[in-house]
Amino acid sequence: RPDAVPASEQGAPLPMVRYRTELERIPVGDRRVWLRNATAAGVLTSRLDAAGATWEWLSGWLSDGQGMTAEAWEAVIPQMGYMALLRNLANFDKAGVSDSVAAKVAARLADPDQVARSKQFPFRFLSAYRMAAHSLRWGHALNTALTLSTGNIPELDGRTLVLVDTSGSMSSPMSGKSQVSCVDAAALFGVALAFRNVGRVDLAGWATGTYTHTIQPGAALIEQVQRFTNRAGSVGHGTDLAQALHRTFRRGEHTRVFVFSDMQLMGSGWYGGTDAVNRYVPDEVPVYSFNLAGYAGAMTSGTNRHELGGLTDATFRLVPVIEAAQTGRWPWEHAA
Repeated sequence: RPDAVPASEQGAPLPMVRYRTELERIPVGDRRVWLRNATAAGVLTSRLDAAGATWEWLSGWLSDGQGMTAEAWEAVIPQMGYMALLRNLANFDKAGVSDSVAAKVAARLADPDQVARSKQFPFRFLSAYRMAAHSLRWGHALNTALTLSTGNIPELDGRTLVLVDTSGSMSSPMSGKSQVSCVDAAALFGVALAFRNVGRVDLAGWATGTYTHTIQPGAALIEQVQRFTNRAGSVGHGTDLAQALHRTFRRGEHTRVFVFSDMQLMGSGWYGGTDAVNRYVPDEVPVYSFNLAGYAGAMTSGTNRHELGGLTDATFRLVPVIEAAQTGRWPWEHAA
């Protein structure tokens, strides 16, 4: 930024490169002293900004074996992007970053505009929450950010059945680099649907057997996701969708069904197999199957059968549009 460079030196060729070079020339043993003096003089933020310093660069620049201390983190936090803050909450606590600085970080994490601009998948906030689970400083902000990030979850008319696969295969991570499992992500969106449609969603986990989950009044979304996933494995480790539908779907009452699963289904014939949905759910009831791993689908194709690959909050925007098309409504019209 031009205003981060002294007025007398603005217009000089490649100022960021020059500032970075000047910092690199400071002997390693003197760098923390420079950091401390610049902080005391109130010019640290502008100097680091002028040099294009990131926290990764600062960590390597200090290189004296002490690592990122509270002083170092507090120096670079104002320059850090949203995702970098989210990934380093546990590191801030480990280093002992002050409560006043932590409060500013929490405010940024919970800011609606910053959440929207960050474009982070909702399960990133769940991952951050678990990484910093020992701390009391981040829970409220992360719950707020998670709730904001699921803003695409629609309000739905009628009554909705949500089934979340909690079988053994769902413990696999969402990707090779993710610390969030398939069951974590599925539970997050299942619980978010229940939060968004209070009193109009029946939520259940299923594997070899089935359990129901009731959202506690006044509970935090992020804590409810944790409570749901804590029960994974309590009803076996198979993937028997047929028994789940048999036990939970109510004809004439449920308007639609959501199924979150990796689709490694068990069984065959009437009690299982890939056609389990069509055997238990009437054709006129829409079923949305979120396939988290790309295995064979849970149902044969049909007008009200929708197989969706992957899982992001944006996918849920399709639901009102699809149902409006089936009923003849325009997408912007609310259901009667």
